[in-house]
Amino acid sequence: MRHYAPGVNDLVTVATFPDVPQAQLARERLALEGIEAFVFDEQTGAVMPYMVGSLGGIRLQVAPPDVTKAREILGS
Repeated sequence: MRHYAPGVNDLVTVATFPDVPQAQLARERLALEGIEAFVFDEQTGAVMPYMVGSLGGIRLQVAPPDVTKAREILGS
């Protein structure tokens, strides 16, 4: 797996999920393919799940060079 040292503003959202477990499963799927992914809004989703809808979902983000491959893997 290639490690990317991004700033938060450098990452691109490739998918959103209604809950943390689904986002974590997708992150693991990308990791198996060698793509480092980050789950954002995880703490909010875990502590205040009723807020997830207003946030637009739990975001799964990757580095810009990995966007196309990540979307293909996730089917989004």
